[in-house]
Amino acid sequence: MSYAIETKKRKFDRILEALTDGAASNPPSAPSSPSRSSVNASTTSLSLYAASDSSKRRRITPTSKTTASHTSTPATLSGHYLPSSRAAFLQRLETFRHVTQWHVPSTDPINAAVWAKRGWTCVDTDTVACGVCKERLYVDLDLDKALLKSSEKHGDEGADEDAAGDEEDSFAISSEIYDGIVKRYQDMIVTAHAESCLWRKRGCDASIQRIEGLLNTSLALSGLKARYDSLASHLDQIPQVEPLPLGSFVSPQEVEQFRLGGQERPHIDTLRLAVCGWERKCDDVIECRHCFRSLGLWLYRGESPAIEKLDAIDNHLEYCPWRSAEAQDTELQTGHSRTTTGEEITPKKERVPGWVLVYQAMAKDNRQKRASTGPPSTAASEAVLSENGSESTTPEQREKRMKDLLRRIKEIKKPFNVKALLRRKDKPKA
Repeated sequence: MSYAIETKKRKFDRILEALTDGAASNPPSAPSSPSRSSVNASTTSLSLYAASDSSKRRRITPTSKTTASHTSTPATLSGHYLPSSRAAFLQRLETFRHVTQWHVPSTDPINAAVWAKRGWTCVDTDTVACGVCKERLYVDLDLDKALLKSSEKHGDEGADEDAAGDEEDSFAISSEIYDGIVKRYQDMIVTAHAESCLWRKRGCDASIQRIEGLLNTSLALSGLKARYDSLASHLDQIPQVEPLPLGSFVSPQEVEQFRLGGQERPHIDTLRLAVCGWERKCDDVIECRHCFRSLGLWLYRGESPAIEKLDAIDNHLEYCPWRSAEAQDTELQTGHSRTTTGEEITPKKERVPGWVLVYQAMAKDNRQKRASTGPPSTAASEAVLSENGSESTTPEQREKRMKDLLRRIKEIKKPFNVKALLRRKDKPKA
């Protein structure tokens, strides 16, 4: 008797399961008032959920709650229209970091930064998607080899004297086709969005990649210290680093004289990496947080390393603000205030990359430390005069300038001569 009852119950459960599956696969189209059949179906599904075993619960329980729990994870900023948010831009740009998924060169006009500025994220192999209008686009830069071969067939193919000309023609044809493909995708960065998408109307500003805080000396040096400390945790892993390139803003003496925090001299190779924006990602790997390039340090070590020295600037991607002055979009004054004839000229402004701004903060910190130690010595004054003066100055002119400089220093120190002021105050009036 009990066996027959259990058999009937299993059959009844199967019928209820089929009814529930059918209702889940074909949901009603939002009726104005709940019908009696829908109420009975919901009551039946609830009773079945309470009576069935754990295996049937997993099959019958609707997955809407599970799906909601996955979709309700902390929402990323990349799926919203935030053209002025630097954090949202970096989230979108980070999706292009995997070299196995994104194969467009960083030197192309359609690099990852350009796509990210228009709201696109990399969701699959060479596939971008917009989080607002949900449009997807596959970026294919491979040339049609059959088209190239057909274009290359002209003249006598067997003639040896035409071989060099054929190669030049094929290169020109392939370059022209490639440029046409790139230009088409340049237009599609905007037009591939839906007509009503806000990213189609306006993208991010040119300054969205700028590294903030580098013009503030204290903020720039605190960021430098944080990066240096992360790299200095394993000094044995730091390889040889190329010196910073010299220019109108850079002098190697400032880097060598810089002291980070205390009086100990920092590790020069580690300091160069920190100045150029690199920090430790994990063991034996460093990364940049603005172009999301990662470098394995083992490539630069050993008896016969794959690369002898690490170039801390060129290893950034071309659109990185640590390397690109256009991406950083920050200007510094350059040039001399006077010409050789003594006429005043307006100083020029020049865009500089992020690492130059960090160097400027280091040089300013060095000057402040030198000024706090006391008045400049005779040798330092001569060095300053030799830098500011022209090469044709005579020893008499340099001596005169030195006397003028010492006289100015005495005049500046007069208000701080307390003893002279007290003697003047105590002197009886006539």
